[in-house]
Amino acid sequence: MVSHLFTWLPGSKPEFVGATSTIMAGTSQLHTPTRLALVAVAAGLVCLVLYRQFLHPLAKVPGPVLARFTGMWRNWYYLRGQWHDVVLALHAQYGRVVRIAPNEVSIVDEAAARALYGHGTQVVKTDWYETWDVPGTASGLFATRDRTEHSFLRRRVSRAFSMTAILEFEAYIQGCFDLLLDQLAARADSGKAVDMAEWTNAVAYDIVGELAYGSQLGHVRTGSDVMGIRQAILTGFFWMANLGHYPGKSRLLTSPTTAALTRWLGIPNSFHHFRQWSVNRVRARMQESAAPNPGKSTRKDMLHHFVQMKDANGNPASEGEVLIEAMNIIGAGADTTSIGMRACLYYVCTHPAVYKRLQAEIDEYFAARPGQQGIPYNEARQLPYLQAVVSEATRLHPSIVYQLLRRAPSPGGMTVAGHAIPAGTAVGISPRAQNRDRAVWGEDADCFRPERWLEDPIRARYFESVTMTFGGNGPRMCIGRNIALVEMLKFIALMLHTFDIELVDTTRPWRIESFWFAYQHEMYVRLWKRVKS
Repeated sequence: MVSHLFTWLPGSKPEFVGATSTIMAGTSQLHTPTRLALVAVAAGLVCLVLYRQFLHPLAKVPGPVLARFTGMWRNWYYLRGQWHDVVLALHAQYGRVVRIAPNEVSIVDEAAARALYGHGTQVVKTDWYETWDVPGTASGLFATRDRTEHSFLRRRVSRAFSMTAILEFEAYIQGCFDLLLDQLAARADSGKAVDMAEWTNAVAYDIVGELAYGSQLGHVRTGSDVMGIRQAILTGFFWMANLGHYPGKSRLLTSPTTAALTRWLGIPNSFHHFRQWSVNRVRARMQESAAPNPGKSTRKDMLHHFVQMKDANGNPASEGEVLIEAMNIIGAGADTTSIGMRACLYYVCTHPAVYKRLQAEIDEYFAARPGQQGIPYNEARQLPYLQAVVSEATRLHPSIVYQLLRRAPSPGGMTVAGHAIPAGTAVGISPRAQNRDRAVWGEDADCFRPERWLEDPIRARYFESVTMTFGGNGPRMCIGRNIALVEMLKFIALMLHTFDIELVDTTRPWRIESFWFAYQHEMYVRLWKRVKS
């Protein structure tokens, strides 16, 4: 183990001793206080290295050597956008528990997942989540770490996110897909490449615009990133996720000082513009709702629910409270769902037998309903193979790649795979890694096989209970799960009903870049309109 740290030279004298002697000789020309300070710093660093290597409570937890001494090892791979591959390689090499920073471990273990994210858990989020607080709004579901506050926040918006409510808004969702199909049909039969990374992202943003702000954002209609919203959120997530270990710094993204500085320097700040646009839309709806006779003009969507919220004292929710809920849907509900759409399309297009079987199931559905164009969610979910394809694709490529960080429970900590993890240690599970655990999914865990969800109903229910696709099945499970399921099922059914689809380059079907989410870029396909009998 020591050989990882020092190179031993002849005469049983370690190299670091000679290096320290050289440093000491170099300091002889400095004033005594400076020499003492440098010696103290050098000695402190040596002690810290030795402690983290041999005496730290996580000293026996396996992992990369550099990760024992600095979190910069982990941050380096975060910044490179390759964590989706790195986290799988780490657990393949080191096992279920991997030390990825001096005080942080990554885990793949079903029992640990239930303990950290299941119902009844008493663990808390780490301060990494502080960077997701949006200044000028209010506490949000994702960022808040207080369990009581989280429970209140989730309860008061749960009606808006219920499947009953989402289905009341389904016409808005279908309208966005109708426009998408028109745009894609105009580009079909030409043999030209169509970037589905862009179009799935566009329709997902338009849908959450309908639900959270009362209208489409215009991304599908114009075929562009209106107001730079998508790029602004991508950039914002990059900094928020990667500055999470340095609390508070992401506030620079949305602070008035940053806005003034970027204006003075002539640098566009799309996130600031998007936030101000959000404020204007929320303010207008709140004013409309507060009018003496709002009448029938008040549109029933998710924003309508948010405007009706109350605070903990029973008073009407503030503008900041309404704003954070609307912005959360845009920030967390668009990219996550479009990632799922692309995952479904990718796995279907790279598995011809699956493509053929799924298209046959969809064709059979529409053949029994001549002239029907769309597909209601309540009918789409009755197609078993379609359900299995979506579950399997999102298992292999969930939107979140980074660890969902928690503090090991106190008192007592936790033991995973024989490794004792002290209370308070930062622990986390990557949904991507956990969803490929062979102990759960079998030896073919890395394979796309939708049939695993259909072979045994009891086994399928077990899979549903352990999948980390939506962050587990406890109180912190993604509250937007219902929106995502409605969109993904409708999307893949409509695409395979309307078009024949092939990937332009099967050797490089997409380019994945992970910054919290596992974004797929440059997913080029060719489309042909299908002749309906």
